[in-house]
Amino acid sequence: METLKRDRSPFGDAVALLVCGVLAGILAAAAAFPLAGLFGMAAENSIQSFESLPTELTKPTLPQTSYVYASDGETLITSFYEENRREVALDEVSPLMVEALLAAEDSKFYEHNGVDWAGIIRAAVANQGGDSQGASTLTMQFVRNTLIYSASTIDEVIAASEDTYERKLREARFAMAIEESMSKEEILEGYLNVIYLGNQAYGVHAGAYSYFNKPPSELTLAEAATLASLPKFPSYADGLLDGEGDDSQIIERRNWILDRMASLGSISQSDADAAKEQPLGLNPRPVRSECVDVATANWGFFCDFFKEWWGSQEIFGETERDRISLLKRGGFKIVTSLDADLQNDATERLADEVDVDDPATLGSVTLTPGTGHVRAMAVNRVYSLDQTDNGPRTDGDDSKPSNYPNTTIPLLSGNERVAGYPAGSTFKMFTMLAGLEEGWPLETRIPSPGTYTSHYLTSADDPSSCGGTLEHNQKHWCPSNDGNWSASPMNMWGMFGRSSNTAFVQLQEMVGTSKAYDAAKRAGIDFYNNDVLDGHIENGTLDDYGVFTLGFDATTPMDMAEAYATVAAGGVHCNPLPVTQVIKANGEDWPEAAAPQCDQAFSEEVADAAVSAGRCVVGQSVDGTQCSGNGTAAAYTGGFDRPLFGKTGTSDSDRAYWFIGSTPNATTATFVGDTDATYRSGVATSGLKDSVKQVGVWILEKAVKDLEEEGWSKPSDEMINGKNLTGIPSIECMDADDARSRVANAGFDASIAPGRFDSDCKEGEAFATSPSGSAPSGAPVYILVSNGSDFEEEEPEGDETTGGPGGPGGDRD
Repeated sequence: METLKRDRSPFGDAVALLVCGVLAGILAAAAAFPLAGLFGMAAENSIQSFESLPTELTKPTLPQTSYVYASDGETLITSFYEENRREVALDEVSPLMVEALLAAEDSKFYEHNGVDWAGIIRAAVANQGGDSQGASTLTMQFVRNTLIYSASTIDEVIAASEDTYERKLREARFAMAIEESMSKEEILEGYLNVIYLGNQAYGVHAGAYSYFNKPPSELTLAEAATLASLPKFPSYADGLLDGEGDDSQIIERRNWILDRMASLGSISQSDADAAKEQPLGLNPRPVRSECVDVATANWGFFCDFFKEWWGSQEIFGETERDRISLLKRGGFKIVTSLDADLQNDATERLADEVDVDDPATLGSVTLTPGTGHVRAMAVNRVYSLDQTDNGPRTDGDDSKPSNYPNTTIPLLSGNERVAGYPAGSTFKMFTMLAGLEEGWPLETRIPSPGTYTSHYLTSADDPSSCGGTLEHNQKHWCPSNDGNWSASPMNMWGMFGRSSNTAFVQLQEMVGTSKAYDAAKRAGIDFYNNDVLDGHIENGTLDDYGVFTLGFDATTPMDMAEAYATVAAGGVHCNPLPVTQVIKANGEDWPEAAAPQCDQAFSEEVADAAVSAGRCVVGQSVDGTQCSGNGTAAAYTGGFDRPLFGKTGTSDSDRAYWFIGSTPNATTATFVGDTDATYRSGVATSGLKDSVKQVGVWILEKAVKDLEEEGWSKPSDEMINGKNLTGIPSIECMDADDARSRVANAGFDASIAPGRFDSDCKEGEAFATSPSGSAPSGAPVYILVSNGSDFEEEEPEGDETTGGPGGPGGDRD
């Protein structure tokens, strides 16, 4: 096809318009007066039309579909669109498609100047005689559709599509101007990308895939004629992609186009006859739209997170609405971080452990430390909008459906409406990080009694309270170790590996809850909808909030994976990131849109020390790590042959259970809880706790299978033994007030701990300090007083030596 050479002037166009106006008046007589008036107006205004061509016609911006892929860049997850469209160049379209459209819509396209005046006169006369004919050229159709798709208000849409002479005149003026500023090929390419082909397919690319699952360059003659029948009659295809509807009209229209192509010499009559014998041969590609129509149902949870993430990123627009509109109109190719194989394997394994019909939610999130890339978000649930057949709610609220097996709520990532699940002892990590930052080394030794009378106060009717009732009906909060086990002073390796509640509450008293909370925030915990915690912050009483380190507060597996990945990455915190690449519609990479958002939340030394303590949990006592006793997950990680650290966590009353495990290049947070009633007791049975640890380790093994093995640096001597520490005096079996004075005179903030504890000293005597050994000068040190339970009169008193770092610190052997 050659571009028609034109040698025209605005004056010549005006003359042509005037002549046609006169002809119209003669042919239509009085009944055609409006038409004559139309052309008179055209003659008067044609010159100005070339000076007022809208920019949306010269530089049209059409909404295009954005496609979202898994991490391989090839596996389609879903698409987002307002109009299913992808722009293509003219040379990407089969010549048969072009010839079919010209035969159907505008066989004189290469002959006219944008307006077929004879056709308009003929149609006008026929229409005023009762018939219905159109006379829009392909160029005029391009103008109309482009103005419609570029409209920003309903009034602009109406103005571009209403059936009036004024609109026809405007189209004619713009079409003539377009023909002056664009080549025939450019107009044709624009038209191919703007036409509507039914079933939400805009443009020939979407049409070719929607009906025949192939690119427009590979369309056969019969397929091209089928698509060419739809710009004028898109309703002919209604129901056909679903295997329903009547195909007789579209076949009749297709066959007419084939004969028309033959009569115009585009194809031979024999080719036309052969094509007419073929069935429609529809082979539609499923058009995946947003998260309820993902390629694999369990990917919906990741898709939800991706969409929410996109809507929160300022780079994509000023408001969330602007950002989502860009996603649906921008024509992006988005490569996500979703590892489809890991996601599928994890989902299958989780559902094998806990059936989808079980009220217990078993889920897992896997991130990449150092980038925040989200590789998997798996759960024993079905992603679906239809929750009508779900099981009964466990919280007794029958006003809304339960969340099993079908749900679309953010079970794994949380938001302002879904806070998550009680964190349990996983929050001890943040108290330890705060302690390490404050100068308390790994060798800090803290007693671990079976029950500890803390400085924190609670309601007198709290089962964890003890001692006498104080003002405002309060007592001291007295946490216990799981199973009420006790131990002599333990260093941080032992405290963390064995998950001592009583030792960590004392550590929290030493560093302050506010600093532990700050460490959690920096690591990545969001604390959704936490009225109690928010109240303490607003009132300035956060340091009075004792239960923080034991994880009474809710969190999500996404946040927990994010926080522990921060530790695994040498203290580098990265926001969870679901994309690795964003490519614009023009093929340009947009690296800023997919860049990891990271900051140094903790020093590398502090992170390495925390990792070292976490290795005791999983039974990896390596160089620089001094584990004691059995780690809480060690029995489940014996076959894991890479550097690993982690933490288990049981919330109070077994409301939830966690295992977070991490290598340097993969972090997995696995949990069990009840989404309907996140504070329901007894959810985490003994069997489900085993499942969490087994599945968590299994998923992590899958996640690192194809990754290079990496390790961590051993903690520095300063992180192990401390720097510029002062020895804490020995105080065993001495008057409590004298003991407090002795410790205070050594340069510490000494106070007597509330409560009485088992020891072999006389009742009322001080027998140990918390911590023991040594501590930073000025640090709080608590004097523990004996209840005399193990006192024997004949027992000799111990000496009063000063315990060095890691030494006995006055605690009787």
